[in-house]
Amino acid sequence: MAPVNADADGYLTAMPNGNRVNNARQGRALIQSLFLGGSNTSPLSAIRSGVIPTAADALSAYDLRVSVQSGRTLLVNPGSAVIGRSGQGGYLSWELPAARTVTCDTPPASNPRNDIVVFRAYDTQLGDTIPASGGIPGRIEIITGQPGGTPVDPVTWDPFLGHISTWPAAASGGGAGIPLARARVATDGTVTLTDLRRSTAPIGGVRVLLPGDLLSDPSYMPGDIAWYNGHRYWDGSAWQELSSSLGYAKGLLAKNVYNGEGVFGTQTEVVGDKASFTFDPARSYTFEWQGCVSAAADRPYMTIGFRAANGATVTNTSPLFHSTTQTLQGNGKFHTCHLTAPVSGASLAALGLTAGTVTAAITHYITLGNGGSGWQARGGPGGGGELPDKRHFAVFDTGLSR
Repeated sequence: MAPVNADADGYLTAMPNGNRVNNARQGRALIQSLFLGGSNTSPLSAIRSGVIPTAADALSAYDLRVSVQSGRTLLVNPGSAVIGRSGQGGYLSWELPAARTVTCDTPPASNPRNDIVVFRAYDTQLGDTIPASGGIPGRIEIITGQPGGTPVDPVTWDPFLGHISTWPAAASGGGAGIPLARARVATDGTVTLTDLRRSTAPIGGVRVLLPGDLLSDPSYMPGDIAWYNGHRYWDGSAWQELSSSLGYAKGLLAKNVYNGEGVFGTQTEVVGDKASFTFDPARSYTFEWQGCVSAAADRPYMTIGFRAANGATVTNTSPLFHSTTQTLQGNGKFHTCHLTAPVSGASLAALGLTAGTVTAAITHYITLGNGGSGWQARGGPGGGGELPDKRHFAVFDTGLSR
């Protein structure tokens, strides 16, 4: 028996029946297959609408950003976007080569109103009517809202796909669009902007999340990478820090700097300088103390330890994860110390520490029976100018535990 075959809908470069002409719908289908979709489980079901970020300045992503030029006149930067339309794929639209201006309507008399600045695509082949002024199928428009004590937006957009498909009567004409900004117009004509831009990107590319992006969105797929407060990847339910997953060291987590004289003691262990950080048992850490110590008697042995505990309090019975011995010069002479204690998170967890806030601290005492008596820890000798009168305790993340 011959196999039963099913025809595909077509492909871009050679259509059936001798038709070698590529039409606009095929082009939109190609865009739909290259850009982010709207569902993880239904291929080509929809396309995610949004701005394509290509540039930024000190403020934010530059593309299609709206700002107040003066009064009610708004400036819209150049940029590109993909505007999805149900059953049609995506319209790749751009506003080039220079920024454009649009102006909000006359201020309301008694209550403020919300106007929405949109990038709108018209398709006359589908029955859309392009406004007479200009006749360009891709347009920057302001959709004017109604005044109110608590004004509402005049249009809504799909919360996941990001496009506008329904327009008020005053802005009829069809088409699809994306929101760029909310312009709240006060009775005195003052305009306050809220950035509504959402991003889209080619599948597999690093995505730059914009102010209007939802941080939980069905269009994200496990493994997606985005720039959001640093490089992040989507684990299926939330954005996770990419550096953590790859084991990169985060560097300095916490540091406390102390001035002048510090702690004093004798042969009893005394807790001194400290710092708190967020502990992850899967990470590794290095703890650092730098300062000066001295003793009343000549050349005693001082034991210096590192202890840690969950919460904000460390005592001389908290878990000890490192210790060392220093021979002090004694007789009031200060001995400089720069001590480090590398340790894995697994080792700290084995001592009873749990994920969350942990405080680590340095402890000091003179070993019993070695001739020492009183001791002092401080930033520097003071008065002589040999050392700065400061000391510090710091915590560093050194990467995933190996």
